[in-house]
Amino acid sequence: MMSSTEIEKLEQSCKKILELPKIRFVGVLNKMGNKIAGGFKKGVTSFLPDTENRRMYVQLMLEYMMRKDFDEGLGTIDYIVSRRTNVTMISIPTKKYLVLISAERDINAQDVIRQVNSAFTTLPDIKP
Repeated sequence: MMSSTEIEKLEQSCKKILELPKIRFVGVLNKMGNKIAGGFKKGVTSFLPDTENRRMYVQLMLEYMMRKDFDEGLGTIDYIVSRRTNVTMISIPTKKYLVLISAERDINAQDVIRQVNSAFTTLPDIKP
């Protein structure tokens, strides 16, 4: 179980990322694919209904966990980027969580990844 202090730190990191232009959503997922922090930028609505968002979170976590099977030979995953017609999705693993970003399609993913790593470095579970 997470403490309220830990959740608040995650929320503050999510808020920092939501302030960036072209970011639509920032969420922190636990190993079960449950969103434990974050949300949509004010005024932005999801392209999917809530039930589909929940299913997508589980699927993204499962995809990440399956890719970890190749860590020994290929090295660990730094991030996963998926560019779709309507959005760019970025998944960034930490030791305990998966940070999920939904952004405008034309965003520079490398810039966002650097800023996410910076915003979440105050947390004890982020990769160095």
